[in-house]
Amino acid sequence: MTLSLKNPHNYMCTLEKTSQNTDFHSVIDAFSSSKLKTLLTCNAPIYQETLRKFWKNAKVQVQDKTLLTSEVGKILVYITPQTISEVFEMNDHTGNNSFPKNEYQTDLAKRGYERQMK
Repeated sequence: MTLSLKNPHNYMCTLEKTSQNTDFHSVIDAFSSSKLKTLLTCNAPIYQETLRKFWKNAKVQVQDKTLLTSEVGKILVYITPQTISEVFEMNDHTGNNSFPKNEYQTDLAKRGYERQMK
């Protein structure tokens, strides 16, 4: 079986300030210092057949914590919020459970976005 990349998912964010993107320098600064930086800039290849097999067999388990399990080939895969946090270096094990709109609305307004969030 030949593995083929799922092209639309194999793009990585480049947080680089250039003279062509000066309007976005503040956004680049925000993401560069954000816990999401590794998540945005990682170059993780996603293979079409592996992805299909993962979701075909995926099950959500909610016990003490939420757990996503699946079997791909003969490998059992476990995904928890903690593993996502560790892999992408988010350092948010205590994490936020909510993201108040008013905080983001204020920040977006500072950047020139006048429209209200719904």
